[in-house]
Amino acid sequence: MKKRSFAAAVMAAVIFLTSCGGTGTEPEETVSPVYFLTTGETGRSLGYELVTFDGQKELSRRIADVIEAMKNPINENDTSLLINGVELDDVQVFGSTVVVRFSEEYDGMTAIERSLLDAGVTLSLLEIEEISYIRVTGAEFRSVFFRGASSILLDDGDLRLSTFEIEVYPVDRVGGGLFSHRMRIVTEKEELTPFMLLEEMQRGSLGAAAPFEGRMDIRNVTAVGDGGNIRADIYLPADMDLTGRENDVYSIVNSLSSCRGVSTVTVVINGHEPSERGLVGCDGALEPDMTRVSASEEQMS
Repeated sequence: MKKRSFAAAVMAAVIFLTSCGGTGTEPEETVSPVYFLTTGETGRSLGYELVTFDGQKELSRRIADVIEAMKNPINENDTSLLINGVELDDVQVFGSTVVVRFSEEYDGMTAIERSLLDAGVTLSLLEIEEISYIRVTGAEFRSVFFRGASSILLDDGDLRLSTFEIEVYPVDRVGGGLFSHRMRIVTEKEELTPFMLLEEMQRGSLGAAAPFEGRMDIRNVTAVGDGGNIRADIYLPADMDLTGRENDVYSIVNSLSSCRGVSTVTVVINGHEPSERGLVGCDGALEPDMTRVSASEEQMS
């Protein structure tokens, strides 16, 4: 599978870029998603936080850094998948295949705890360009599975997780317009809803490229009638200047229209039509406007 690095626009927006005045010996920082178990209004899911890494380290050390970062979530709703004292014992790299071996505490985890950890490690490490397949093992427990970027489905009768990949349209804060980005969402829900998608876009995974820089409070996303129209009720800070932010509205519209059965989206801001906050041409039921999409993420990389 061809890897997709985060677009330069996202990097600039989340302000993780290093100073332009470096000497060339400074670490080359990269931003990558790291996965945790998260709990929200839509239930439990594997969500991620953006973490900065030194991209100049050798691959095995970068892998160790990712595993270490998985221990320390920042968001209060996120929980580490590395529980009960599980530690990284060894990393082996064979071309694009990686074997991650954990300590003996891994062997004592329940089947679902191991499955969740395996999925989180796989999703986190697949963001590294050189990696295509991951095998996770313990001191004695030897999994026979090599996991790749295909759909991950976990089901032990207690917690079922499904992976969805869907096209979303963040805002290019540097060049203007929108850009297409393939988002991966792992959840216990059997179907990806527009509310789940908007929540995933809002809670930090896209940084400031998210609609309204992620500063929106999502009150509700509901169907209106039977014609495929949905209404997204969001609240924004009263002092937030929305002048020229029409692309933020269409980031929501274009993205939610990727969900099955959605044809138009009505965005309501603080209980009112967007025009009351100075946004032009954003009232009522809006169809996706692909003329606002300036590039794909691959083209911007």
